[in-house]
Amino acid sequence: MENTATYNSLEALIHHHASGDSTSELVGQLASFLFDESLPFLERSEKLDAWVLAHPNQEVLADVLFDILMVHYLSEEMHEPDYFDSQEWNDIENKTLDRGSEMLNLFLYLSEAKETEIAPHLDDFLTEFLLVGEDEFQDEYRIYESLIVNEDILDADLAGIRDVQKTVKTDTGLQEYFVPLVFFFQYSEGIADKGEWETGLTPFESAVLHAMIAFKEN
Repeated sequence: MENTATYNSLEALIHHHASGDSTSELVGQLASFLFDESLPFLERSEKLDAWVLAHPNQEVLADVLFDILMVHYLSEEMHEPDYFDSQEWNDIENKTLDRGSEMLNLFLYLSEAKETEIAPHLDDFLTEFLLVGEDEFQDEYRIYESLIVNEDILDADLAGIRDVQKTVKTDTGLQEYFVPLVFFFQYSEGIADKGEWETGLTPFESAVLHAMIAFKEN
């Protein structure tokens, strides 16, 4: 399990948000149910909710933890070809519509990029995965508009990225993830200034960024 992308992503998320000797213990607690394929998905989701309640200092990570659960379920567990037409999957979809964060799209994109052996790029993520240029995907365009209209965002420093972050509509669910998302693609495309990661990011932003990098690289 320790060699999977989702495990390494979980470990990076907790390590960069929590502190002290308890980090490994927290990762172990989460991995024990998030990745337990003997448990139904919704039961794992309930265990995650209970864990978050018991660890209020990690509550801010709840949505990303759910994303890790979901992407593990979709990309690292085996399902029958017709599983996604089943009543079980229909129940999961209906009961988790408002769960998780916009980072799930990035997790799923990176999973697909690994399968197709393409290097992750922001333009590919927006146009080929999210299809923001298609008329029927205008909800995605609205959510990611701040990235689409600011074509030079990957050349911006942290101050410039935060200026654009202020323009992100609060109801899109992207604003708090905007900085780590941009830094991730700067890193992925080889133009990141890692020094700014250490001095300018909040613990939450650092945790999300390193979680995405760990998922990409494992």
